[in-house]
Amino acid sequence: MGNDSQRVATVLVADSDEDDLSLLNSVLALKGFDVLGADDGQKAVDLAMRWRPDLILIELKLPIISGFTAIRRIKKVASLRDIPVIAVSTSHPTSHRQLALAAGCAAHLDKPIDFDQLDALINEFLPGFQWELASVLVH
Repeated sequence: MGNDSQRVATVLVADSDEDDLSLLNSVLALKGFDVLGADDGQKAVDLAMRWRPDLILIELKLPIISGFTAIRRIKKVASLRDIPVIAVSTSHPTSHRQLALAAGCAAHLDKPIDFDQLDALINEFLPGFQWELASVLVH
């Protein structure tokens, strides 16, 4: 009702794994977020520039251009610079976490994604949108 805290947040999810992308899209959509999905790094950059999402969840190993490259390109655009970016990777080397943070990410998650962790990060980065993502997965 005109109250800005009731505005629907948009989350861009970039993941080359079709199942992971579908799961994240479903979970976020069930919680009321508008979700943009990309299966490669270039699409992620294009969608970010077109829609200016409130949060970006991006896999580091993406085709066309890597997640690292996509993050750097997004962070070079002044109007996108303040969007929190959560990097996701399947491998666990500390270097991935360090490189993601150096590229401008606000946080890093390992796959498989811990939905409690994701929930906490979304609450931290989008404080006006208090969702409990893990509750969607519990029957």
